[in-house]
Amino acid sequence: MRIFYIAFAHSAHTLKWLNHFKKQHELMLVSFYPGDEIKGVDFRYLPVRHKNLAIFWLNKVKKLIREFKPDILHAHYASSCGLVAALTGFHPYILSVWGDDIFEFPRKSPIHKWALKYAINHADYLTATSNMLAESTKEYMASNEDISVIPFGVDLDQYRYIKRQASSSFHIGTVRSLTPKYGLEFLIKAVAGLINSGSDVDLTIVGKGPLRGRLEDLASQLSIASRVNFIGYIPNERIVDYLKNFDVFVIPSVGEGETFGVAAVEAMATGLPVVASKIGGLAEVVEHEKTGLLVEPGSVEKLMEALKKYIASPELRSVHGDAGRQRAEKKFKWARSVSQMDELYRKLISLAKNPGKEV
Repeated sequence: MRIFYIAFAHSAHTLKWLNHFKKQHELMLVSFYPGDEIKGVDFRYLPVRHKNLAIFWLNKVKKLIREFKPDILHAHYASSCGLVAALTGFHPYILSVWGDDIFEFPRKSPIHKWALKYAINHADYLTATSNMLAESTKEYMASNEDISVIPFGVDLDQYRYIKRQASSSFHIGTVRSLTPKYGLEFLIKAVAGLINSGSDVDLTIVGKGPLRGRLEDLASQLSIASRVNFIGYIPNERIVDYLKNFDVFVIPSVGEGETFGVAAVEAMATGLPVVASKIGGLAEVVEHEKTGLLVEPGSVEKLMEALKKYIASPELRSVHGDAGRQRAEKKFKWARSVSQMDELYRKLISLAKNPGKEV
């Protein structure tokens, strides 16, 4: 099978799909953003100053398709990548929506909304990472076609279960981009409140982003700078090295673009309880009072209450952490996700060769 991808080369999710399917199929990746060369993948970087300008590469993408002669075209992210894929006119064409492309992109202008609809309604099949994202995507569809829900699965061998030992200090952690929609200022304020009330806690924030300076200033203003550790960016394969030192994982998101929460699954897979905002698709991942606790987004008080429960009870942390690992094994195995995608590829190719056959 020959698969032509239009996707973000710098995304860890893109790399996971490519590194799996390159073992079985011939792949070409077109990206409008830079990324490292991927052994075994024909990678073509077509630079743009802004993602809205990606359509100016349309003729080049069409030429690459003619040269590569793919069996299937798969675009990840409905805006720039999906629009270019739709405009090529190639079929069969799969579009995978991720979140911000549905919740933020079409709200920018009527033209953006038109572009999203065009990308969606010219696809032969759609996939989404969660049920809530699938339902939201249907608002832009001209027909009531099915959308396959295929989550960003987790490699359970990489994110292995870790039995944690109780200690006198309590370590809170998160892995997030330092951008407004992830609500990290509320987490920092909650940690300050815990420390001021006498709790012995530390916070580690893994990730990079434009808000780092502002968040560091906030920690200083709250007199907890020595208790908040900003790690910066680390490669995906090293994240587990930090997760093993946490007692609880927190996702304080405030933006509805949080449509799945792969970071929550990674944490759960290692046996961590998760405190997460009750927003977007996070409630499909974190089971309230079973694998973690869901709180109102943007509420420092509710974050503190949830964290206090885990600080007070190592047993509750263990029970929820064990249940989280079991949930990750049952619903979010990477092997399950790639099996779903591979099955979809084969069905669509079969349909293309045998028109009229049910997918």
